[in-house]
Formats: sequence, C-alpha cells, structure tokens
Amino acid sequence: MSKKVGSKWTLVAKVLTLSALCLSTYAIAAPTTTASPAVPKYIFYFIGDGMSFPQATSLGVYRGTIDNSFVGTLAQPTPDNPPKASMPVFASFPVLGAATTYDASKFITDSAAAATALATGYKALDGGVGVDAFNRPHPSIATLLKEKNNYKVGIISSVSIDHATPAGFYAHQTSRNKYYDIGLDLSNSNFDYFGGGGFKKPTGYDGTQKNLVDIAKQAGYTYVNSKVDFDALKPKEGQKVLAINAILDTPSDAALDYSIDRNSQDLTLADYTKKGVELLMNDTGFFMMIEGGKIDWAAHANDAATLIHDVASLEDAVNVALDFYAAHPDETLIIVTGDHETGGFGIGFGATGYDTYFNVLASQKISGQKYSRDYITKYRNEQIGFEQVLQDIESLFGLYQATSPQAKDNPRAVLSERDIVILHQGYLESLIPYDKRPYRKTDGYRIEYSYYDQEPLQIAVTHILNGKAGLGWTTTAHTGLPAAVYAKGVGQESFSGIYENTEIPRKMMSLTLVD
Repeated sequence: MSKKVGSKWTLVAKVLTLSALCLSTYAIAAPTTTASPAVPKYIFYFIGDGMSFPQATSLGVYRGTIDNSFVGTLAQPTPDNPPKASMPVFASFPVLGAATTYDASKFITDSAAAATALATGYKALDGGVGVDAFNRPHPSIATLLKEKNNYKVGIISSVSIDHATPAGFYAHQTSRNKYYDIGLDLSNSNFDYFGGGGFKKPTGYDGTQKNLVDIAKQAGYTYVNSKVDFDALKPKEGQKVLAINAILDTPSDAALDYSIDRNSQDLTLADYTKKGVELLMNDTGFFMMIEGGKIDWAAHANDAATLIHDVASLEDAVNVALDFYAAHPDETLIIVTGDHETGGFGIGFGATGYDTYFNVLASQKISGQKYSRDYITKYRNEQIGFEQVLQDIESLFGLYQATSPQAKDNPRAVLSERDIVILHQGYLESLIPYDKRPYRKTDGYRIEYSYYDQEPLQIAVTHILNGKAGLGWTTTAHTGLPAAVYAKGVGQESFSGIYENTEIPRKMMSLTLVD
C-alpha cells in the first residue's frame, strides 16, 4: 500500500538527502587539473540527444548490412563472409571515454538537467536549464569562452532553438518549459550564430507578447528563414545571425524534419555547421555546439529506422568538422557525445535469436511521426477501415500480409497472426480521441500508452518492424546508461576514461581558460 507523503519532517529529510547528493556530486565533478600544452582554438561540441553506444552502433550495423547485402542467416554467412559494420566516423576517433548521465536527484535524467551538466559543469534537477539543483545560475562553457577568450559562439540544433539542449548553453531558467523566457535569454546572450529550428512560443504563452524574432532583430541579429537567404550569408564584422529553417515539422514543435522525411529545400545539420564555420572563422577562436535533437525523438517513438537516419545526419555534420580539422589540426578539438540514452534500445531480439536482419528497415519510407500525423490522424477523423491500414503499413513500412505477392520474396517481413492482432489493437486504440483514452492501460496484447503520447498504432508498427530486424526497446522514455564521449584534436587525451558528465565542460575549461 502507498502512504500519503505530506509531513514537514519527510520534506526536510528529502531536502537534506538532495543537498548531500548535490554537494557530493560537485565534489566528484571538480575541474580536471591536467593542463594540455596547447589550447584548442576551434572547438566543435556535438551532442546526439538520446544517443549512447546502441544508437551509434545501430548505424554501423545498418550500413554494414545494406552495403554488403548481409541479411543474417538468410545469406548463409561463412568465415569467408563475416559481417562488416560500417561505424560512424566519430567511432574511429583516437580517444573514447564514457560519461555518467544521472542528474542531481535521480539516476535517469531529463534533457534539461543533462544539458546543464554538459554546458556548465553542474548537476541540476529535471527541467532546470543553466541553473544548478539550488536554482543558482552558472555560465556555460560557451559563455565563458566568449567573455574570457573572446571566442565567437554558435549554437545549432535540429529541434527548436529554445529546446532543452541548446538552452542549456545560453539560458538560465528553472523550467525548460519557460520557452518565451528562454527566447529572451537567447537575444540577451550576445552569441554570434544560432541555427536550426525556431521558437516554440514566439509570441508568448498566451500569444500576445512581442514576437521573439522581432526582439532578436532589435538585439542586432540578422534573421534569415529561407534557403536562398541562408546560402547568401557572408561573414561581416560584428554580425550576429539567427537562421531558422524555412520548413519546420509542426508549428508547435518548431523543429527540422527527420532526415528520413527531408526534402531538397530542407537545410541539414551539416549545412548549418558548414555555414557556422564560414561565419565564425577568425584568428582568436570559436566554439560551436551542434545538437542532433531528433535522435532522441525517434527513440522516444521507438522508431529505429528514423533514428538511424538521424544519427547519419549528425555524422554528416561531424564530417564538416573533420574537414576543418584537416586544415587546422594543431588548433582544433572535436567532441562527440550524448546527453543520455533514450528508449532502452538494444541490438538483439528474442524472436531473431543470435542474429539481425537490418535489411527490413530499408523498406521504411517515412518516420513514425509523419505516419502518425499524416495517416493515423486521417484514420481517426475519417474512421478508415483496418484493411486500408494494413495496405498503408505494407507500402510505407514493408510489412506484408501472408497473402501479399511480396511475401514470398520478403519472408522476414511477413506479418504473423499475432502481429495482426497487435496492429489491430493499436489501430482500435488510436481511433479513440486523445481526451477519452485510458492512462497507460496495458495487458497481454495491448500497447502501453507512452509517457510522450505516441500513437499506439505507430508504436505497434515500429515495434513489429524493429523486432523483425532484431532490435528491441524497453521504454519510450530515457534510461540511465552512460554516454560515449569521442574526442579528436588538441587536448583529446583529457577525455579518456569514465567520469561524470559534468567533467566534459570542465575539461574544456581546463584546456582553454588559461589564467
């Protein structure tokens, strides 16, 4: 039986416990004292939101499968035909470390507390950006490098520019949901370049406040939101730029489309990174944080194919940094890491035994989000029948009914009777209007409602497809896995070993903020 918590002594005990944890955390996260003989003048800080070892490895296995036509036991592999993973380029960096991801109060963090740790070197409570567990503001590594070293600073994200991870580098708010206030902090940051998604609350919480874009313009930012104007940007003395993609996934999310859904007019993380190099390049130095934010979103949706495409998009941006490094090897530091792991993602599934069949993922044409938005909404509004739903699932995800002409050529992608039952249950639940759905109700075949309000039918489709590929998920939320830290360049040796996530910016501070 659960007991009602409400006594003042219980509250005091909780505060004392939290205080002890925070103080011990800060003691552990003391700045690294080993100084590098050289100071990195140009720093690229890549953060794959929701990305840990499984997410990066899945891209390598997928490419190894597709590029080498390696399709598990169906290919009858032999010692002369072993699997060949094609890992992300950053996996070959000379230094590999691992960072814990827990926050100031629990072992599974949210993105705001993780961003605060990765930006400022202080642990935070869930929701806080740029403030520690006691709501005290702390400057980020980006702010310190701008104020003390006169570096130019760029902040890039594939999600909204006021989202938790980018906000951790320029904002100081007790809640990540204070989007309008975070937008005001952006204009007050005096950073040189912001690129990617837009503002979630551009005119405030009730839609009546002054537009954040206009405020940014008044603060001296050149605003562009078309590919033509973006391409035309050239470096100018004293110029500050706010570059928002012309195509955003939804007005409320204000994020870039998933890589799998992208069209020719979409700007990519690589585009924003390349433009950042062009605009920020100077003899003093620059710092750029580049977030692959939709890796996390795909993992929340348990959508492996979409996730893999967005890890590849982050890798494309890393390649831009590597091109820069090739020209400036004695002055550049590149860090690639994640803020936490999302989804409890694992390469291995009971139904496929000791094998994988990632080739089935290649048939997925759109993200689970786009399927939910463009198709499931239509099913619900127009009460479309289940047979049409199965036809859409076949054309969009490559999952076939046993009677389909395609079935004999794609045996791994054939839906079993149990698969059909699960899909039908998800279909029935997705037909229910949001305000009438039961909360997190589950049974043997039922799809558990996600904490992030994923569509039951979408979760059913991607779970079945991922299972046939040999992939599994434990949650639609975050987990407590450590994050990989890949390092290359000046000071790379500082990032080896296992340490707190707060140590990553502190190591950068030790390398750069020389008295």
